[in-house]
Order: sequence, then structure tokens, then C-alpha cells
Amino acid sequence: MFVEEIPNFLDTITGSIFLVGAITLTCVIGGVLAGYLVATFRHGPFEAFYVVSSVIAQAIPDFLRTSPRRVYAIARLAAKEAIRRRVILVTFLIFALALLFGGWFINSGVSNPEQVYVNFVLFGTQLLILMLALLISAFSLPEDIKNKTIFTIVTKPVRSTEVILGRIMGFGALCTVLLFTMALISLLFVWRGLSHQHEMVSNNDNPEAVVGSISSFNDVVTPGKAKTGRRVSANCIKELMTGLENGHRHQLEYIREVRSPDDVPPNEDSVVKKETLPDGDIVYFRVVCQPAAGHTHAVKIEQRDGESIVKLGPARGYFRARVPIYCQKVNYYSREGILKGVVERSGERKTAEGKKTKETVGINVGKQNNYRGFLDGSTALSRAEFEFQDFSDARFGGDSQKIPLELSLGVFRTHKGKIDRRIRASIQFESVQSDPNDASESFFISDPPLVFETMEYELQTLTISRKLRGRHIDANGVEISSGEFDLFDDFGANGKLKVIVRCEDAGQYIGVGLGDVYFRAEDNVYWLNFFKGYVGIWFQMMIVVTLGVVFSTFLSTPVTMLGTSCVVVLGFLSKFIRNMRAPESAGGGPIESMVRLVTQQNMVEEMEQSFATTLMKQADVVFVYCLNSLTYVAPNFGKLDFSSFLKYGYWIETDRLMVAGAASLALCFGLFVFGYFCLKTREIAG
Repeated sequence: MFVEEIPNFLDTITGSIFLVGAITLTCVIGGVLAGYLVATFRHGPFEAFYVVSSVIAQAIPDFLRTSPRRVYAIARLAAKEAIRRRVILVTFLIFALALLFGGWFINSGVSNPEQVYVNFVLFGTQLLILMLALLISAFSLPEDIKNKTIFTIVTKPVRSTEVILGRIMGFGALCTVLLFTMALISLLFVWRGLSHQHEMVSNNDNPEAVVGSISSFNDVVTPGKAKTGRRVSANCIKELMTGLENGHRHQLEYIREVRSPDDVPPNEDSVVKKETLPDGDIVYFRVVCQPAAGHTHAVKIEQRDGESIVKLGPARGYFRARVPIYCQKVNYYSREGILKGVVERSGERKTAEGKKTKETVGINVGKQNNYRGFLDGSTALSRAEFEFQDFSDARFGGDSQKIPLELSLGVFRTHKGKIDRRIRASIQFESVQSDPNDASESFFISDPPLVFETMEYELQTLTISRKLRGRHIDANGVEISSGEFDLFDDFGANGKLKVIVRCEDAGQYIGVGLGDVYFRAEDNVYWLNFFKGYVGIWFQMMIVVTLGVVFSTFLSTPVTMLGTSCVVVLGFLSKFIRNMRAPESAGGGPIESMVRLVTQQNMVEEMEQSFATTLMKQADVVFVYCLNSLTYVAPNFGKLDFSSFLKYGYWIETDRLMVAGAASLALCFGLFVFGYFCLKTREIAG
């Protein structure tokens, strides 16, 4: 999962206020112009000017004197009207049938079944709730005007603001109740679909052994290889496979693990026996369940008739809500050790001189995603420095001795390398000065660096000990002392920490982005995170309801549905459309790509130079520019979609929700103002 920006609501509150003002002003101007055009067709250009002027004069009193009681009455009436049409009942029945039979077609034997289940319920709920919001909001006002039932409202002392706001709130409340119900049922569906237990498989060489006992395990002939030919861990003594369940099996390993007395002991439930060595170290003989399909199982040892019986508990690894502690910024250094660029928390890329850029600020290895900057393994000077703030042991439980550091690194190979291992990288920890202008402040740096093999685009976890070997260095680079230092009390004494990432294989490259290296704090509550994911769908739903009600103030039902649908589609495709303007887009623009497909031409090679080719490319420029302009009219629904966080098991930050909520509120309020002017002009015109 790419984390391109890490928003902070307090940092963006000024921008949010400006956004509300800009959208409101734009909609006011748009509403006035739309009203003027309608009045021009009915009364002529000069009379339309006086009509619109009178509407503007009435606008401020109407907004200030809007009655909450009348808004509530209209909202209740709109909700009853939508219930009578039974479209909500039909939507819920479709949702229930999809969950009832959807489990038959979901493949739970994939590497990450949780992602499949979560994606299924999120996409289904999003599709149904947005269609429902479109239907009930688009039909309401045009049908009332067509059937003249609107006259029973407008003949009473009801303002246009109350008519629009009441319908938005009524439809929104109805859809909110349905969305909450669907979210609750979806959570139960995911939990039930992933719950399973495994049975043990007996050892054919020892059929009399009790299934699940240590004696039924297969012996390990050589280190790393069992008698069955299966690969096992280097410290494994025996192994056994579980039965097939949900399309997967787990490998159980009976291992011999040595830990010092100062280390955290393993879970006692999984320990068969333990011994103390002469040097004080403790040997644990325990059973571990190897991960499969994105999860593992808790192991519990029970003694029965003198035998150790292995019992597997519920699945562990599903239903995660990781709380990542992201860095404030990433500094990229070139092969010569010179600062090449910076990526800040907001996602902005800057050159060393401070100029904004959209290009990668790391080493350019060719046509790659600009999200990651690459580091050259041929020199130790090429590195990426992740600067963290608010780094304290309280965020990890206070007394934790092991700190999880998670990485998702990209790899670019210039040669095959060693076939028996992956590309290596290293990390170092360094303290950050409290005052950058204080040249006399000393610092700590871990030494030697921690070298590890990368998982190449997969998430991997490094367990960092709180006590690290390192050096204490003064401002002049002279070593003060060396030894073991505390990660929090020494390296991060001021709440700041620097993590330095390098590539350790010459001729190879490691790619890192803003959210690719983070510390993992204590996991949060999954069900709360699940409902927070549905808040994004609620934002989208309220925007669709507002669009449908506002468009219906001056358009017929079919045109309202078509217009709202186009805006929603543009909102979901806005990022894709904007990327088409990139110079490196393969195959050119839409027209050129279509010609290449029809004529079966390669998408990379240049087309033959001719007048037709030049004309086609210029037409593409105009076409893409127009499409790109439309994306700024439509709301960016991608910013309101938090499904990736749920699928990959990440906690949705409250700041991210608040920023999305502020943008949604600004858009809904601006559309509400736009709809007011359109409805007032229509009523005056009637």
C-alpha cells in the first residue's frame, strides 16, 4: 500500500477554511450565472438582471432565518417518501443475497483471504449505497414538481434553503441508517468467513502415535530439511502438517530455542519443556505454527497420559489495525553524499534548493513510479534518512524491550546477483539535534549497521532491541564513548530519531518512499477501524445525495441521474485522468492509444512522423486538457476511499478522516448554496 501523504488536520485547518470559502464563492457565482441564464430564456436579458438581483437580495435573510423545525419536518417527509418507494428495501435485499451466496465464490485459499473478504464487502456496500443515494435524491424534487405536490410546501412559509437542506438531511439520514446496518452485517460476515480450525495429520511412519502429540511429528534428518522432504527452520527438531481447511495448511515445528535470561520469554502455552545451560542461558523446546494464507494460529500444549498434545487456537494475524508511526520527512542523498531532494509529510517533493518537483528525488533508475527514490548499493554515501518526531516508549507500551520496525522496500536489479539470497539492505539509528543551529550538541549513532535481506515489495518486520551497540560522538566527530545505549533514553531522548537506510549490494538499488519505513506501535481496535473505513463511504454518499438534490432543482430526473453519475465517475477517475497528462505516459493520449490498439502497434515505439500523426497528437493534447479540467470540477472520491487501509490492516488516522470530512462538508455546503439560487430562480420563473 502506497502512503503518498500523511495529513495533519491542525496543519491543514487554514487550507480547509480557505477551501470552504473558495468552493462556496465558486458555487455562488455558478448559481447566479445559472439562474441568470434560466431567467434570460424566460424573461429576456434585461428583465433577468432584475430577477436575479431580487434573488440575491433575499439570499442572506433566507439563510439567516432558516428554521430547524421546518428543516426537520421536510427531512422527515422526504424520508417517509423514500421508504414508500421501497427502493431501500430492494437495496437491502440485494445486499443480503450477495452476502448469503457470496461466500460460495470467494476463494479463501489465496495468500491473503482477509483482503478478498474486506474488498468484497466494501465494494458491494459502496456500489449499492451510492446507487441508492442517486435514485432517491434524483427522483424526489422533479416528481414533486411534475405532480404539483410541491405547491403544498411552497405555498406555506417555507424557504428554499429549508426545502433543499431538509431533503438532503432526510435522504442522508435514511442512507446512514442503512449504511450502518450494512457495515455491522459486513463485519460479522468477514469474521465468520475467516474463522476456522485445523485438524492434525497423522505420521504414516508412526501410525500408533496419538495424532497431535509430539511423538506423531516427523523427524528432521538434516538441519533445515525434514524426513518428508519439506523445508523447515534451522533449529527445528520435528515437524508436522495440519489438515486442509479454507484452502490452506500450516506447518507445525517443534524447535529448540536458546534465549538469555534478560530476553523476554516466549509464550508459556507453546513450551513443551525448558532447560538451563551452564552459562545461564535457557533452552526452550516449543511448538510454533508457521504462517500460511496471511495468518497463523495460537499454539497450546496440553499434557495427557504423559504425552504432550498440541492444540491450535483461533487464527492470529487477521483483523489487524496496525498503528504506524510515520516519519516527518525523508532526505535522499546522491552517490556523492550530497542532499538530492526531500519528501515531506504532506507528500510534497522538493529539490535540495527547496523547489517543488513532481519527479523522483532519489537516484533515477529509469521509468519507475515517482513514489520511491532509489539508493545505489555501490557506495555507502547513497542513503535515505527518515526523520521521526514524537518518538517515545509510551507509544510502544512503555516497558517494551523489542520495537517492531516495518519496511516495504522496492528493488531494482542491474544484474542477477547471488541466486541463493535476496538483495541486502542496512539500517542505522542516529539521534537528531534538538536545535539544528547548535553546533556544539553531541549525538549518538548505532554501530555496526543492521544488515538484512529485503523481501522485495513485500512487508517485512524487523524486531529492534531497545539496547543498541553504538557510539557517542561530539559535534566535531570525535568519539566520546562507545557501548550499549538505549533507543529511547539516548538516541531519542528529545523525542526525535533518524533512521538511515542503505543498499548493501554493489550494482543493485533499493527504492524507498515516504511510508515505506515506519515503527509499529501497539495495534488498535479492529472493529472501530472497520467502521472508520465506512465513514469514507458515508462521505461519498452525502456528496451524491447533495449532488442529486441540487441538480434536481433545475434538471429533470433522467438528466439529473446522468449528470450526477458523470460527476461520480469523474471523481473516481480523476487521478487516472490527471496522470494521462504525464509526458512519459505509455502509448500517448486516448486517441493515439486507440489508433495503436486498432493498428496493433507497440505502445512504446514512436509512431511514423506524418501530418495525420501530428494532428492526432495535438487533438490528444486538447482532449486530455479538457478532461483534466473536468476533474477539478468533480470531487476527488479517491481521497475519501479508505478501503486500502482496511484491506492491508492499517489504522485509519483520525486526522485523515477529519481532513476528508472538512473537504466533503465544504463541497456539500457549496452545492447547497448553488442549489438555492437555482431553485429560487425556477420558482420566480414559474
